[in-house]
Amino acid sequence: MPEPDPEAEFDMALARAGVVVPTERRAAMMESFRAWCEMRKLLNEPMPLATEPAFGLTQPAGPR
Repeated sequence: MPEPDPEAEFDMALARAGVVVPTERRAAMMESFRAWCEMRKLLNEPMPLATEPAFGLTQPAGPR
């Protein structure tokens, strides 16, 4: 599947949120959006079970 156009994705996100970015701020906001997209790719990868926080602690067995 082809990568979505970041400019179009940015415009869609702004339209969805009802946000209007002034022309003089668009370049800075687009730079931030691109950085967020890169972070999103990294954070979307599954964690190995060894580093998964839910497996970090073990609870002592209680009475049954």
